[in-house]
Amino acid sequence: MQMTNNIELSITIAIMIVEIGLFALCYYRAKQPPDPLSPRIINYGLVMILLALIFFATLAHAISLVTGTQVKPRRRRGL
Repeated sequence: MQMTNNIELSITIAIMIVEIGLFALCYYRAKQPPDPLSPRIINYGLVMILLALIFFATLAHAISLVTGTQVKPRRRRGL
């Protein structure tokens, strides 16, 4: 059981590193000056937002693997 948890955590951390690399690539491409002869097909700002959302979900998964408990959203009382 412990070995499976280590493998899942290693895979999760590897995915997080790939997400950070893709975010850095999109940031680099978004900051380049526009070329009027070749328009941008990909909206890099939107891709960075999506990568940030996926990163936070992956981070929550990594925290749940480390602590052994599932991360749950907070609910306001009285609703």
